[in-house]
Amino acid sequence: MYSEGAPGRLVRALNRRRSLVFFSLLGVYSALLAIQVLSHRRLLAPTAYVYLYFFTVVFFIGVIPFYRNRRLTSYYWKRTKRSWPAILGLAFIIFLVLLALIGPFFTQDPTAHVFKERNLPPVGLSIEQNTFDLATGKFATVVTPGTWKHPLGTDSDGADMLAMLVSGARISLQVGLLATGIAIFIGSVLGVLSAYMGRWIDNVLMRFTDIMLTFPFFLLLVFIVYIFGANLWIIIGVIGLTGWPGTARLVRSEALSLRTRDFILASRALGASHARIVFRHLIPNTASLIIVISTLSIPGNILAEAGLSFIGLGDPSKASWGRILNAGQNSLETAWWVAVEPGVMLLFTVLAFNFLGDGLRDAFDPRSEA
Repeated sequence: MYSEGAPGRLVRALNRRRSLVFFSLLGVYSALLAIQVLSHRRLLAPTAYVYLYFFTVVFFIGVIPFYRNRRLTSYYWKRTKRSWPAILGLAFIIFLVLLALIGPFFTQDPTAHVFKERNLPPVGLSIEQNTFDLATGKFATVVTPGTWKHPLGTDSDGADMLAMLVSGARISLQVGLLATGIAIFIGSVLGVLSAYMGRWIDNVLMRFTDIMLTFPFFLLLVFIVYIFGANLWIIIGVIGLTGWPGTARLVRSEALSLRTRDFILASRALGASHARIVFRHLIPNTASLIIVISTLSIPGNILAEAGLSFIGLGDPSKASWGRILNAGQNSLETAWWVAVEPGVMLLFTVLAFNFLGDGLRDAFDPRSEA
């Protein structure tokens, strides 16, 4: 048995009134946002509302159920640890989160440009540059070494590469987590509702999902961003609102096998409402599938934002990895590190989430026990 301290008592108290507290908090956030819009008074930053909604949903739908079922959580964690690529992926993700949170306090301003320090190589490397000597009137070859002031070098505008990579990590995590959270929430609710309600509701929702699946995702994303503007929050919203159909399909197939289980039939017989059955029984019992889908969807969303930035449709005020890649493609011969460093970060980030997703999928799959 687990000993229950103050955190356990708090979680148990929240769980008894989980639905009431959850929807009350969402209502408070919505009321504050409405007051701010109508009164034109700045109560909180717009990004604060996004994070409040996101972390509230994660806490009540993810953290509390896993904390209450600690034995099952411990069992799945032991199975996940068997996969060393999953552990390496998780370690890199933790490093990336810490880099995004703490990095800005120890790095320079990513928007600062010092022209005399342009195209500096990373520490330990040096490059030869041809410069015009005004005293002799001739071109001279100068060897420029890397400095610890810019450990990863600078770009053609003199901006610090380490600072820009840290900024890109924050943007990639924002896009990956928030856009995936929106898509997973919409897809999970629609998938479970479609499976549980059945009949014409199932037909309407699934035909709408089929229509959404017929559109090329990236082309639709480019079209919407081109119309509404290249703003980071618009990009996050568009990726989230267009990336749910696959989740809805997979969650529906899982929910179809759950709706005829004894605990669902017992809840119906005891008079439980449809909302209670959906949010307290069906969705929590599809959590393992939702977690796997989430970890495998995050790298795709990160690549989608990087692709938009690479073709010039990203937020011009943000130093995202795709935008750095776009700037570095024109200086591959003189400053190859400008394109290589964000490319390596993208590669490792995508691999880390994919490795973790594969490990979680094997841990949650009972057929992999053997």
